[in-house]
Amino acid sequence: MTNRMTLKHVCKSFYTDEGEVNVLNDINLTLKKGEILVILGPSGSGKSTILNILSKLLAPTSGEIQINGQIGYMFQHDHLLEWRTIMANVLIGLEIQKKLTQENKDRVAQLLQTYGLWEFRNSFPRQLSGGMRQRAALIRTLATSPDILLLDEPFSALDYQTRLMVSDDIYQILKKENKEAILVSHDISEAISMADEICVLSKRPATIKSSHRITLTVEGERTPLSSRKAPEFKDYFDILWKELECHA
Repeated sequence: MTNRMTLKHVCKSFYTDEGEVNVLNDINLTLKKGEILVILGPSGSGKSTILNILSKLLAPTSGEIQINGQIGYMFQHDHLLEWRTIMANVLIGLEIQKKLTQENKDRVAQLLQTYGLWEFRNSFPRQLSGGMRQRAALIRTLATSPDILLLDEPFSALDYQTRLMVSDDIYQILKKENKEAILVSHDISEAISMADEICVLSKRPATIKSSHRITLTVEGERTPLSSRKAPEFKDYFDILWKELECHA
């Protein structure tokens, strides 16, 4: 299977007035084509630091990174601009990249139609629910045609019921658009329901303590909601709970 992204022996340290702070220690990860990789770890373990290194917002202190494709980054909060319409918001990446062609605008319009936001294209963010805002944020990320998506706890600001619905939406969009993704989370159930593979981080300085291939028995097409009903779900949860508790 072709690898979309590989990290080999990646380390990251920050330097403060108090001295050197080691955040990542010998991180080795592989994102396979067609898959969703979830990085699971306690708060402050360095999950977002890994995404910032992959997106080149930060440089690693040492190590090697191989990326086959363009990256799109979806942050914790939707960061929609309140004074711009939904259409104007989802086009902003193309504006910045000076790629606002008619072909690209037509493709964004199709994304809005496919994922239920077309009728809200002239609305403002304050007029949308939290789940719809996250969907708009994902379409904004997809508008620039990335091959790989980095998702930084994109459901954490939502209430529980909305989180379940939006995770289902985003999972199905990723699969339909044939995008690979790395999702960081501290929510075990969310990780199992979304992932093809889960890597567990230790506390800081973070290392990869374990990796788990997720194989679930579901009726029909797999979705995050149907995944939670799989008989293997509880077993994965118990294993990951013990690992996180041990590394907390």
